[in-house]
Order: sequence, then C-alpha cells, then structure tokens
Amino acid sequence: MKKIISVKDISLDYKERDIFKKIMGSNGSIGIEDISFDVEKGKIFSIIGLNGSGKTSTLKCILGLMKPDKGEIEVFGKKKLEGTDFEKVGYLPEISYYPKSMKLIDLMRYYGELYNISKGDLDKKIDIILTKLDLISRKNDRLEKFSKGMVQKVGIAQAILNDPKLLFLDEPMSGLDPLAREMVIEIILELKSKGTTIFFNTHILEDVANIADKVAIINKGRLVEILDMEKIALKQDDFLLKDYFIKTLSELRVD
Repeated sequence: MKKIISVKDISLDYKERDIFKKIMGSNGSIGIEDISFDVEKGKIFSIIGLNGSGKTSTLKCILGLMKPDKGEIEVFGKKKLEGTDFEKVGYLPEISYYPKSMKLIDLMRYYGELYNISKGDLDKKIDIILTKLDLISRKNDRLEKFSKGMVQKVGIAQAILNDPKLLFLDEPMSGLDPLAREMVIEIILELKSKGTTIFFNTHILEDVANIADKVAIINKGRLVEILDMEKIALKQDDFLLKDYFIKTLSELRVD
C-alpha cells in the first residue's frame, strides 16, 4: 500500500524556542519526541492522547506549520509541500476563526478561490457541501449569527470543499451535537470510499473506534503504540478502545 505520510523520529522541543520561553517561562516542555509512523493511501489514521500530549503539534509538523527540531517528514513523497500541493489538502484547525461580519457563501467562495476551483463549478460544489452539513438554508447569513457547533460545521465545509486527496481534521467533533457528529462521520466515510486519506485527532474515542483504520496513542509527547483496528476486530469482538486507552495510560503513570 502506498504511503501518503511518512514520519520518522520527529521531535519538537518548545524549551528551545524563544517564543515559547516567553509564554511558558522556564517550565516549558518537550512538545513531541521521537515520533514515527506511516499513513497509507485511502486510510483513516487517528491520534489519541490526553490534553497536551502532542497531537496538534504532530499534525502541524506534518502540514509544515511548525518545523520539528529533528527527524524527517514526507507527504505525497515530498519533504515539503509547496504550490499546487496545497490544492490537494484539506485542513480543519482545532480552533477556527472567521470574520463574524462575513456571509457564509462569501467565506466559502473565498476558500474556493484559494483552492483554484473554477467559478463555474464553485457555487454548485458549495451547495452540495452545505446541504450535506445542513447549512444550506444559512448560506446567506452572517457568521455572527452562528452557534459554536455551526461554526465547526463551517470549518469542516471549507476543509472538504476542494475534494482533498489528504484531509487533516483537528478535533472535528468539537461542539457538535449527536446528529451533527453522525453527519460528519458519514462525510468522512464517504471521502474514504473515494480514496481520500484522512488524518484526525479527537477526544471522542467512540468515533475513533468506529471509523479509524489505525490509531496512534501518544502520551507526554511520545508514541506509545499504534493499533491496527481491523486486526484487533478479527481477534477480539468485545474490544473497547476507551477501556484500553485508560488502562494503557494508567499503567504508564506507575513509574
């Protein structure tokens, strides 16, 4: 199976960065240390861990938003994404900020232009995606009228607007009600069926267990284990990721 992402022994030390020294003083900590894994084409790969474990830092290093202090990263077989590579990538950050005075349709058109989607196709694509996320009736509303959950769905809408070959989702279920979570799960599985590779972080372990092909457990910036969910399902019918996660981290604390 072709690798879309390859991460080899990456480390990110916040203590050595001036900006983090100012923010955290002398008590800064290592962000991630000696992390390695591969993500195969068309698969769903999830990272789980406690707050501050290094999930978002790992994702940002892969995207090139942060540069690790050591190690190697390849995406699409390249050491650095550039130019039109970004047109194949979708990204939902952990916290999304959009101008509140902007109308949803204008925001989506803005992202469509960034992705170089032709004007002839753009509005049709926008309507399809907003319909899937139950936002179509609000497309001419300003974002100041949107709830937290609606803003989260807007973030997901912009992340998938370009039919990405590789999709990064950082806490995609944050602020979503159960119905909206089901919508997002359906969208993720639909994208996977079309060959999209999906990399996501979340605290909702039930969602991870239901859709992820592989799950990486990270604790205090270190990779603890990578679980192959398909192999586990074949061996153990009653496997519960939540129980396994809690047990694993509890054992790590006994030192």
